Amino acid sequence: MCKFTEFMCKGKKLEASRLYRRAAEAYNYAYSISENGDSKSLSVQEKISKEAANRCLAISKIKIIEG
Repeated sequence: MCKFTEFMCKGKKLEASRLYRRAAEAYNYAYSISENGDSKSLSVQEKISKEAANRCLAISKIKIIEG
């Protein structure tokens, strides 16, 4: 899965540049082309890319303070 590794590296570089939403997008692309797991669980590639995307989305949330 050369493309999977390519998207994961791209996401890692974007995350290092603090571009979290773009990194999450790259991780989601990697998730969509990853190898499928069995019907009950995710494959290792799916798990890694999903965790990375969730991490980036959690960091990028903007808090709005009412007041």
